[in-house]
Amino acid sequence: MADDAVCEIVIEHEGWQAIAGLEARCTEAVSAALAMIDKPRRGPAVILFTGDEVLQSLNQRFRGKDRPTNVLSFPAPESEEYPGDIALAFETCQAEANTRAIALVDHAAHLAVHGVLHLNGFDHKEEAEAEQMEAVEIAALARLGIADPYKERI
Repeated sequence: MADDAVCEIVIEHEGWQAIAGLEARCTEAVSAALAMIDKPRRGPAVILFTGDEVLQSLNQRFRGKDRPTNVLSFPAPESEEYPGDIALAFETCQAEANTRAIALVDHAAHLAVHGVLHLNGFDHKEEAEAEQMEAVEIAALARLGIADPYKERI
């Protein structure tokens, strides 16, 4: 991994292994997002591409929710030399992409951006925070030609 890498990608689930261009697309998306924030945390985020079973276990353990979810972010303590970890669940992400009629690689890029923004202090608990976070996501993805993930599709 290069010293200036923005993320380290670990592909654990075989479903993700079949997605052409996954690593490059997500790395480009994360780079685009980090370029848009004032003081991104130093070091590469670790992005784990895994399955629903792992995300369900993590969601139960850390959030008390016994169900899989699409993405989880785990910010590292400020003293660490990296921003933290992100995990994406193949089955949930694939179902969401199918429902929205978008490419799974683009949905994964969006969720990687979403996760890395959480690692850099963004949140969406309050409406104003959500609007700010979504604006960065939309702009970063637009740089890659990925449509606004929050726009209603007809």
